[in-house]
Amino acid sequence: MYTHGRKQGCRISLDYTYKGMQVAYLENDVIRVGLLLEKGADIFEFTYKPCNLDFIWQSPIPMRRPFVATSALPEGAFHDYYYGGWQEILPSAGWASEPYMGTYQGLHGEVSLLPFKCAIIEDTQEKVTLHTYVRLYRSPLVLERTMSLKRGVAALFIHERLLNESVGEFAIMWGHHPAIGEPFLDDSCVVQTPAAKVEVMAYHPNGLWEPGGDYDFPKVRNQRTATLQDVTRVLSKETQSVDIVFFKELTEGWYGLTNQRLGVGFGMAWDKELFKYLWMWQVYGGHTDYPWYGRTYNCALEPFTSYPPNGVKNAVKNGTAVIMQAGEVIETELVAVAYQGEGVNRITLDGVVE
Repeated sequence: MYTHGRKQGCRISLDYTYKGMQVAYLENDVIRVGLLLEKGADIFEFTYKPCNLDFIWQSPIPMRRPFVATSALPEGAFHDYYYGGWQEILPSAGWASEPYMGTYQGLHGEVSLLPFKCAIIEDTQEKVTLHTYVRLYRSPLVLERTMSLKRGVAALFIHERLLNESVGEFAIMWGHHPAIGEPFLDDSCVVQTPAAKVEVMAYHPNGLWEPGGDYDFPKVRNQRTATLQDVTRVLSKETQSVDIVFFKELTEGWYGLTNQRLGVGFGMAWDKELFKYLWMWQVYGGHTDYPWYGRTYNCALEPFTSYPPNGVKNAVKNGTAVIMQAGEVIETELVAVAYQGEGVNRITLDGVVE
């Protein structure tokens, strides 16, 4: 990344565009992060420089400017623009056919489709910081996300502030949706996270795992073999399966996804009192209908406040929705890291991989 006046340490730029859309880059000695500011401030690149490896998945749908769809989908426009990447999901997850408080929130809510305002608030060789901001259209929410890199540290530090501007209560489902793909992802990858239970969602005809809850982590029942199997081990694309599973009863908020062939991994840490669940979307070649038609191999590991992914009204019913009071502000911290090794014991909010 070209930054006038600096070739070492931390760098940041708002000078780049892609197909007419503004992007931001944050970079230090070991990682480079790209954000698509005009669509959700999505993270479309998370490159670990020592291995020249970008963890982020690219879908068969290219990154492109907003366009007029051939027809409006009842679920909304999320899939029309889903090039892969890392989205923030708010104020709802999944798609619900019923409105909440008078309006439809669409598949995975509003935030991932909205343009963000931004400003550079720190720019030195030792640290760079970008502040992003959006006021939602259909929901009474304001989201601020501040993202920082420190010199020599392979970690992206994220601070978030969410405000309910309503005069009454407003329920939300809130999460982060980083999708991971090739060349990093293969069947040597394994997930580590401090969970006690696993639940499998009834999601797709090509699901491998038997739907249901209260499986003891990490074993769930394989529907094809009728045996218990470790759900944290990534399978090959020849498996031809697609599933959503939830890791529950976390003792701490972190995960590591390690490629044991390459000896490199991607992980996150967060406040488990807010993001109480970790979802895993496993697409091992088996999503054979819209919008992938069997062309995809990826997984996403998603810290979330709530489950299941079928709208905020259902999360209210099952008691996992976050009920924001009038004028309430929630602030929280997350970190995303790259690391080398065969696995992790823990990842902290300081970006330390143990």
